[in-house]
Amino acid sequence: MRKILIAISFFTRIPIKLKDVSAEEFYESMILIPLVGVFIGFILWGAAVLFSLIHYVQLQALLMVIVYIWLTGGLHLDGFADTTDALFSARDREKMMEIMKDSRLGAFGAIGLILIILTNWMSYTIILPEYSTALLVMPVFGRTMAIMSTCFSSYAPGGGGLGKRFVEMTQLHHFTIYLVLLLGYATLILGLPGLLTAVICLLPALLLMKNLQHKIGGMTGDTIGMTIELNQTFFMVVFAIILINFPVYFKLF
Repeated sequence: MRKILIAISFFTRIPIKLKDVSAEEFYESMILIPLVGVFIGFILWGAAVLFSLIHYVQLQALLMVIVYIWLTGGLHLDGFADTTDALFSARDREKMMEIMKDSRLGAFGAIGLILIILTNWMSYTIILPEYSTALLVMPVFGRTMAIMSTCFSSYAPGGGGLGKRFVEMTQLHHFTIYLVLLLGYATLILGLPGLLTAVICLLPALLLMKNLQHKIGGMTGDTIGMTIELNQTFFMVVFAIILINFPVYFKLF
């Protein structure tokens, strides 16, 4: 319980004060990030229920974007922006690593942030009216894919930072356990459509992981952030597409 509280305090803005947290406890808590996703999911779902009183879905969706960014402190969006700047710079690997370490936001990072936030907003407008429970699964999927990426990747040379220990600690059994739990959780919350969405989204998650390995030689803290944000966006988009195109299928569950 203590380690999950440590993880929540690091990966969210929820003020949890814990005394005498050792470096080993802190690093070990990072492996619990999918459970932090469950915590985030319940807060997002609760916020969606509250915002449903507004009766204007576009505004509800905007407020959900704001709540998510506040809740996570933009931690993973920052990594997404830094990685986007690097990947679209058309430079060699060493230069891309320098760009990722630069705290300044570049043009490609800004464009990427605008696009992913707009995509999330549009997905919310589709999901919120009837299937806000998808928010319980979405952050868990993104963070489980982060476990997958760190499990099957090495740490990118020259990366530095907290991500190095995360990659070194993640083992196959971590991913196996979390994947089984994720698929069961998605089925429990959303029925077969949730399971189908999760399975479909494994493919873009694998492609993203392979692309990052090819481009920069592995994972860093920033690419872990990109992995989380893009994969949970994949999940929402695919779920929304299934919801729009196969509404009768959803009514079976």
